Amino acid sequence: MDAMNSIIGYMKHKNAENRGFLKYGYFKKLIIYILDFHKDYYIRKIFLKMVKKGYFIKHNNEEKTFRYKFNPNPEIKIEPEINNKKESITLTFD
Repeated sequence: MDAMNSIIGYMKHKNAENRGFLKYGYFKKLIIYILDFHKDYYIRKIFLKMVKKGYFIKHNNEEKTFRYKFNPNPEIKIEPEINNKKESITLTFD
């Protein structure tokens, strides 16, 4: 599929894997920009095919939403890094 190759090539060129876990909306806007195609149904279908092939890592958030991270090499399975540290910040006023 030529559309998938265009998306993968652009994301590899821009190092999208370094951006971390992002919402689907970010990738949707990026796909619209790359393909100059505005049909939501087909964009979602292409995105889900890429998730199925391993180009995106799916992570379930605490908010019952999903976030995705681009994986440029789907042969290598990457586990999502979960940061459960809760840090507190103490403010003092003098």
